[in-house]
Amino acid sequence: MYTRKTSARLHGPSVLVAAVLAAGGFVVSGMVRGTFPFGDVSRNTNDLGQQLIPMHAHLRDVLTGDAAGDLLFSWNSGFGVPFLGDYMSYLGSTLSWLVLLFPRDGMDLALFVIAVVALALAAAAMTAYLRLLRPAGPAWLAVVAGVSYALCGWALDDGSYMTIWLHGLVAFPVLCLLCEWILRRRRSWLPVCVAPFVVALLWTSHFYTVYMATIGAAVVVLVRVISYDASVSWRVRAVGVLRCAIAVGAGIGLAAPLLVPTFWAVRYSRPSPEVQFHAMDWLDFLSRLLAGSEGVGSSPGLAVGTLMLLLAVSLPFNAAVPWRERLVWVAGVGLTVLSMQVALTHAVWHGFDTPNGSPFRQAFVVAGMVVIAGWISGSAGVRGVVPVVAPLVLVGGLYLVVRNGPFVTPTTRVAVPVVAAVVLLAWLGRRLAERGRARPPSWVAAVAATAVGAAGVVEATAGAVAIDQARAEFLHAYPTWSTENDQVRALVLDGDRWPEARVSSGAHVTQNDPMLLGGQGPQYYSSTIPDDVSEVLAGLGFGYSAYVRANLDPENPVVDAVFAVGARVVAGDSGSLRLAENPEVAPLVTVRPAAPYASADPAPFGNQETALGADVYTVPRVQLTPDPALTVSGRRRDFLLQPVAGATVPVEVRVTASCPAGSEVYLASPAFVGEVLDETIGWRTVLRQTTRAPGVYTGAPVLRVGVAGPDGSVEVALRVYGPARLPASPLGCLDRGALTAAVAGLRAGAPSSIDVGGHGIAVSLPAGGAASTVVFGVIRSPGWRCSAGDGAASTPETVGGLIAVPVDAGVTSVACEWQPRGLRMGLALGAAALAVVGLLGLVALVQRRRRDAGNG
Repeated sequence: MYTRKTSARLHGPSVLVAAVLAAGGFVVSGMVRGTFPFGDVSRNTNDLGQQLIPMHAHLRDVLTGDAAGDLLFSWNSGFGVPFLGDYMSYLGSTLSWLVLLFPRDGMDLALFVIAVVALALAAAAMTAYLRLLRPAGPAWLAVVAGVSYALCGWALDDGSYMTIWLHGLVAFPVLCLLCEWILRRRRSWLPVCVAPFVVALLWTSHFYTVYMATIGAAVVVLVRVISYDASVSWRVRAVGVLRCAIAVGAGIGLAAPLLVPTFWAVRYSRPSPEVQFHAMDWLDFLSRLLAGSEGVGSSPGLAVGTLMLLLAVSLPFNAAVPWRERLVWVAGVGLTVLSMQVALTHAVWHGFDTPNGSPFRQAFVVAGMVVIAGWISGSAGVRGVVPVVAPLVLVGGLYLVVRNGPFVTPTTRVAVPVVAAVVLLAWLGRRLAERGRARPPSWVAAVAATAVGAAGVVEATAGAVAIDQARAEFLHAYPTWSTENDQVRALVLDGDRWPEARVSSGAHVTQNDPMLLGGQGPQYYSSTIPDDVSEVLAGLGFGYSAYVRANLDPENPVVDAVFAVGARVVAGDSGSLRLAENPEVAPLVTVRPAAPYASADPAPFGNQETALGADVYTVPRVQLTPDPALTVSGRRRDFLLQPVAGATVPVEVRVTASCPAGSEVYLASPAFVGEVLDETIGWRTVLRQTTRAPGVYTGAPVLRVGVAGPDGSVEVALRVYGPARLPASPLGCLDRGALTAAVAGLRAGAPSSIDVGGHGIAVSLPAGGAASTVVFGVIRSPGWRCSAGDGAASTPETVGGLIAVPVDAGVTSVACEWQPRGLRMGLALGAAALAVVGLLGLVALVQRRRRDAGNG
């Protein structure tokens, strides 16, 4: 049995070297590609640029006290939204706090550094686990194995731009390491006391991928205890598993104060449509085992390098490993791979919520198990011809069959045979040098190890380059921080009057520009956006994408008035940016009659009027005059427009109506795929022809299209290129005079004072006021609690989706606060888990004292 001193001596250098090589390989791949920070090519692919970088910028503002809000709630986005779910989904890792080391405009670099550190930690953790598992194995192989795991296909293809996912990559070997420690220290409760704190840290880093890592670690623990030799009783095995389960369960319990509220945040979030899982073709699936293969979003990144793949495949043929261990590990890895292709177990991996993209997010666990299997075989020594030839034949056969497959890159076609050849030559060199000797000369072994190890690290680096290059051909990358960002941020800061009024940064760079650049605008894109917020914004005429998880500001004067948007960054006629002031806005909190006005007009015009508290739109009946090449059907709810067969597109249709003279005409048609003629800028796209699921996945915002004529006549020209859908009441005519009067009335009756805190608002009302309804320019999402005067706090009512609190005559104060649901339960579970850990610690202390007394 190993000792702690020997273990530490063996682990230290190899762990450090693995971390440096993994980080170095990733950095060198960026240098070769010329991506930021080594070149002008942006690496801000998809969610990295759209969500992670803006949210880390907001986190930095929260930590430095510069944000409107706190870790629970954000006033910057969506007119005020819960932030705890975002924090746990995108930011929860302690690595995220590294943003404090970077300037406000350095978030691109901060996320790059976080990715590098996470990959280094993954390599270090895997190397440490492998050395603990087989301390006698060659250190160089443990290093290469750790690097191969950290730079596996999943880490490079999926995790490198979903940086927060990399914490699952770190968690898997750490959990395996903790449980191995517990299994080996059979008579000590100290590991069981220490492990929960590490588990809690992991589970609050990124609960989603760490959940998958926990499943994977459980599989590894079961494989380990089943593969023990006959000298270990089943009672000892069962107790070991139970001790691991207690440690992990207690750790999850310690994280409950954050996990339980996050569970409710996810439950309240905008749901995704049901997705049917479809298994991949097995050859395409297995092709992702080959180094340098790429298939983000549609296939699993299983590649761990040719060397570790060959060693893993050698395991069933390697007689140097006991037969029981070989059998159990082969079965464990095989069944885990199979579980990725079976609908039921696939659902288990994803918490019974099949994702809309990247259906094989658990691939890093399988990659880790392949590395472990390869280490078990390689550390035992690959002796004989069969364990060498069989893997070469099997991997070579796979390579030949899939070399022209959809996920195989040119790098794969070169790297796999080259590295396999290096491995074979190194083995042959050792065999020749062993003739007549018990072992080859040390220099031969050193040369062979160096050649194979170098080939593995170079292959991993080349694979990183190939994967990034292939992915960049079809995934969009958002720009890094530029002078445009500086301009927008400067304008936002100059126009900031919060909470007197909001300033909107717009969406010049991302849908999360309010977090990235500042302000208190409506733009917001998150998987944890409350469903109530999504529905209200869409109902008010906001456009959207990602199933209403990302909203598009309609820049509508009524919406601006309701939500106190006093200024907005816009592009001028010359394309330069400027701050457009808007004085006609109501205060953030308004006082309405006890029975607030409710509009009967259809959405979104009626919803806007209800939220404003005044009738400002005329919604006319419309008539359609289509081109002869266009058929129109359906009259009650929607008009269905369809060009006739063989028609020359685009085909036009005229929408005519009658409105008050001089009123502004707006088109509300969220599912219309086509164009509208704007009298000021010409033809304007409503939704593109390539729009995904119009009205479901993507919706168009309300658009200003013109002004009613002196006689009140309105004519709006539309044109379509294919099937399109138009609401029965698509037009709304805004009376600017009525809007001005409504805003003036709300300003005249404004509260005496409005005090906005991190996650609450306190309002003072004039003394002697009549019974009324206090309406907040904030959408009611689950968690809001309000009180009037000395009354008890309760869930507020709504007016047009906004927080509304009825107050009796004479009441002079109203206070609202957002509280995450589940916090009390989470704290109770955390306290219970802490008590369990404390009890175990007491047992461990008693054990140690007894042992010390016995030794004395």
